[in-house]
Amino acid sequence: MMFFRSKAQQVPAMTLEGVLGPNSRLDEAGGLSVTTPEALCVAGDGQLLISSGKAVLALRAWGEEPALWKSFDHPVTALCGSPTGLVAVGLVDGTVSVFDQDAQPSSGWKGPFKLGTVTDCAFLSETELTLVDSGYPPNENVLSVAPWESTPNGKVLAVSASGEVRTVISGLHCPMGVSCDAKGDILVAELERACIVDAAGRPRQSGYPAYLGRLRKTRSGYVMSCLARRDPLIEFLKSEHDFVAEMKANIPPQNWISPRVSPAFSHDFPIELGATRLFGDIKPWAPSFSYGLVIELDDNLMPVRSAHSRANGRRHAITDALSWNGDMIAISKASGEILNLGPEGAVS
Repeated sequence: MMFFRSKAQQVPAMTLEGVLGPNSRLDEAGGLSVTTPEALCVAGDGQLLISSGKAVLALRAWGEEPALWKSFDHPVTALCGSPTGLVAVGLVDGTVSVFDQDAQPSSGWKGPFKLGTVTDCAFLSETELTLVDSGYPPNENVLSVAPWESTPNGKVLAVSASGEVRTVISGLHCPMGVSCDAKGDILVAELERACIVDAAGRPRQSGYPAYLGRLRKTRSGYVMSCLARRDPLIEFLKSEHDFVAEMKANIPPQNWISPRVSPAFSHDFPIELGATRLFGDIKPWAPSFSYGLVIELDDNLMPVRSAHSRANGRRHAITDALSWNGDMIAISKASGEILNLGPEGAVS
């Protein structure tokens, strides 16, 4: 099969250099094992809330054991907290509920609401909540499929305490994270497009070298979790439509040439044979479709610091990151851990 590079296909502008240069901060960070972690938020009383399968756990201080905050009938997919202590919880069945900091249903909110696939959420005010719908069903392998899907089915909704729902923006390509800037304007991170857009769909910043996850406001700017780094082979193959069509028609999605959650080696993925070196050792710079990356951004959404887990690491697929008690905390879905990267703003 012949390959022809399309000049119309532009690779991401940012490379893993400078403040994005590879390091081992994620692999060196302190860790806390948690069963199937997905999302984080800080409660009004200062506790760190952690989704763990069908439960939300609460952690009072790093080094302690997390306690059960509340359990649910379905896995938790999204968490967020408000300044006054409200906590919104999104479940895999599309249900969203709002609780007070004691894990009791909030008397000021009508809910629960059934609003589609809830990937992330954020409070716009104490009486309005914004939600991200990635556009993919809960059982879809989004990380495998999204790089090869051109239809923009994602959207951002807003729901009021009374239950009124409005569409903030639609036609997004796999949105994964939502936050608000200092002015209260909505910012949305799109996984595959490597960009952050506003509520009008205008790019605020683009060209990130990763598949974007959630975006959280911090004291100094923002922190962005990344599910994997962008791979040159995947970027190249986007211009090879016949090859991609044949791959999608004949190979299961889990074996597509796509980013992955786990760094585990498998002979089902022959392309990763390039990652094996002398005596089976995996080098940090080896080819890998999984990766761990947290990017700290300034108020203009430009990278200022980063934390990595490279090809030979295991703390890949960062699904959430935020600032808590002055430290940067992140989730590694691949290793099933909550990571403490140390003080916010620490030099990478």
